[in-house]
Amino acid sequence: MMPRVLICASTLVHINNFHPPYISFFKKEGYEVHVAARGSDKPASADMLHDLEITKSLLSLKNIAVALKLSRIIKNYRYDLVLTHTALAGAIGRLAVLLAGKGKARVIHTVHGYLFWNGCGFLKRLIYRTPELLLRGVTDCVITMNEEDTVTARKLVKKGGVVRRVPGMGVDPSRFAPASLNDRREARKKLSIPENAYVAVYAAEFSKRKNHIELIEALPHIVAEVPSFLLLLCGTGDLQDMIKAAVQRIGMSPYVRFMGWCGNIGEVYKAADMSISTSISEGLPFNIMEAQFSGLPVVASNIRGHTDLIAHGVTGWLYPPGDRDALASTVLEVMRSEDSGRKQGLAASKEVRRFGLDYAYPANTEVYKMFMG
Repeated sequence: MMPRVLICASTLVHINNFHPPYISFFKKEGYEVHVAARGSDKPASADMLHDLEITKSLLSLKNIAVALKLSRIIKNYRYDLVLTHTALAGAIGRLAVLLAGKGKARVIHTVHGYLFWNGCGFLKRLIYRTPELLLRGVTDCVITMNEEDTVTARKLVKKGGVVRRVPGMGVDPSRFAPASLNDRREARKKLSIPENAYVAVYAAEFSKRKNHIELIEALPHIVAEVPSFLLLLCGTGDLQDMIKAAVQRIGMSPYVRFMGWCGNIGEVYKAADMSISTSISEGLPFNIMEAQFSGLPVVASNIRGHTDLIAHGVTGWLYPPGDRDALASTVLEVMRSEDSGRKQGLAASKEVRRFGLDYAYPANTEVYKMFMG
């Protein structure tokens, strides 16, 4: 019988963003590939989709029902390999394995940024660290993407469990490159952006973790000095309406565009002068890497994941998370020092190559092969 692999994530957006190369890998290795996530459109290369009504809260009783449903699926299909991704789907997926009885399945959990970190509050640490302890018995391997998470995983993994650090899931470098002046002009024309605008991009889902509100609250300080500033917010999410309301409330609507889901984010980066991330927690963020591949200067919060990609003053700028005044000052500093920003953007476009798909793909598949067959 053909071996089976189950790839479990919170949403199909996550699957479609990160996993097509790896689904193809398993297909080439002769595996039947099943995907379990919230959504109804089966990825083209997968053999089967199991739609899971995962809700955002880890403590939601609805997610217990999801875990029970998934446990029945696991028991029925008797997977050889179960891959779980992100904190929420990682907890639900591994709980489902525990409920189904692990059997022959080898379980690999990929951490896309633990939702607890050095210096976070006691309650947050208790809520998000506890599942890792309770479920480590069914976890054969933990894949991490940054230094802090690697240290944490080694403390949490079961005796005999494996921890491997990889350079992310891999950005496809063919989709991104520093834009020429003509590229920039054409991209702005397509997006109806004035030629004289200073354009910043934040590409991220609208969630508490991505912390858009900090950037929105910093905008009045920025536009007071640079009235031509234009912020493009690319993405969708549960908090989108709340952020739209905040933008209207503080009178920033002329300076913000909600772009929705941007399937070809590379074209948006061509039109931009800068990328920003105000996230409070990350693994190894695609949005930073994609902006760096595009040669853009990046301003980001000084958190794990960001610090793995940015050397302050060399390949980007870091500001203290939670300090919107520092965020505004840093953005304005980059705008004033255009030559420095351009140089750092180009320096980052070279440094970030080690996180491209041609490095990440073999690193991830090497780990998978350890537990196949």
